[in-house]
Amino acid sequence: MNRNFFPHIIWCLVASISFIVGYKFFPAGDVPTEGPAGLYQGDLSLADSKSLKRNGEKASGQQGQGAGFEIGSTTSSGKKILSDLEIESLGQKLKGSTNPIDKRLAFSQLLQGLTAENALLIRDQIKDFDAGSPEFKEFHYAWGAIGGTDAVMFGVDTVEPDMQPALSGWASSDPQKAIAWFEALDMENDSSFDPLLKDRKMKADDLRNHLMGGLVQGLADTDPDLAVEFVQGVLESGNRAAYGIMHAPISAMIRTSSPLEAAQWASQLNEGPIRDQAIGRAADHYARKDLEAAKDWAESVSSSDGSERAIGAVTRNWASREPEAALDWVSGLPEGQAQQSGTWAALNGWAGKDPSAASDYLANMPDSEIRNAAISGFSDRLVWENPQAAMTWANSITSDEMRNEVLARVGRSWARKDPKAALNWAQETPGIPSTIQEQIDKANRNKPKN
Repeated sequence: MNRNFFPHIIWCLVASISFIVGYKFFPAGDVPTEGPAGLYQGDLSLADSKSLKRNGEKASGQQGQGAGFEIGSTTSSGKKILSDLEIESLGQKLKGSTNPIDKRLAFSQLLQGLTAENALLIRDQIKDFDAGSPEFKEFHYAWGAIGGTDAVMFGVDTVEPDMQPALSGWASSDPQKAIAWFEALDMENDSSFDPLLKDRKMKADDLRNHLMGGLVQGLADTDPDLAVEFVQGVLESGNRAAYGIMHAPISAMIRTSSPLEAAQWASQLNEGPIRDQAIGRAADHYARKDLEAAKDWAESVSSSDGSERAIGAVTRNWASREPEAALDWVSGLPEGQAQQSGTWAALNGWAGKDPSAASDYLANMPDSEIRNAAISGFSDRLVWENPQAAMTWANSITSDEMRNEVLARVGRSWARKDPKAALNWAQETPGIPSTIQEQIDKANRNKPKN
């Protein structure tokens, strides 16, 4: 019996020794407490520190002195403190490991240990990454979230586009301060921007619009409605850059909400370009996820809330797969703008799938406003494959106003593709309004020379 018990004693001793060795040389803090997504779970505290550009290197050099290599030292708030040696070790793993999981975990630990004081040293670990890489963008986003102005303005002296993601991070953590800073910018009279405006010859308006894109992205990440409000103000100011940044809050809503919630949000926006784009994208997303539910929702949208956009987007999505079924649905809708929008979308989608079948369908339609809408949608899509046929169809629209509008639109598309052929067609086809010929001729003259 004693002999049987002896092996158990040996195994207990081995386990005890292993525990003591493991505890001494591999402390618990060496294991990341969160995965790569930890950054966005609230583990980064906000900080509004002294200027990194004045004191960052000094603070970074002092960071971790006497701390050894025991990953896991924490502040009273529970935030992990990384020594210089730990940062450099994690940086080597990030840059040198061929294991994508190890690389991501190392990067996650660096972000979790990011402070305003050690940001410059951590940036050294990712500075060789491509400026378009997730690591480069996410680091500057995280730095912006805790460093604010200092993180954004650091990018004035770099060749990489790091100011934009830094401003995104700042706007996501402190929207009002980020907006106030941006709106108070006077770049032409601020020597801080000389490296960009004078040395690199950037235009102030271009730089402002570039930064604005980052600001709106950060606002969208934390409050899509605030982002929409900001973009609306830009739109009302006459700045066409608004059209390029309005996608951010729309994408955020689609990404973080159910298809129905995103669609309802879009239809409740104020009338205008933002609502038009939001309804179109949300309805298309909804139709891809649940066509039957999307159809029910689209039918419930009132004309004042953008029903034509909702019907059009759902129909276009459906028509790319089953054009005739989509047309049957549209034909049963009440007459009006929404039905015409759906018909336009159905023929536009059908033209991309089977232009021959779509043209046969058009040929058998009786003259009506619905047929005119169908020809419009068909021609807009057909111009990229058969521009002359598209112009011929557009010229058959019975409404003078719509015909001229569609001819001009299709003509411009053709002129972008083949200006000379478009001009020849316009000159040889009787009855084409002179204004349309002039537009095509202008496109031909403006075509870049080879």
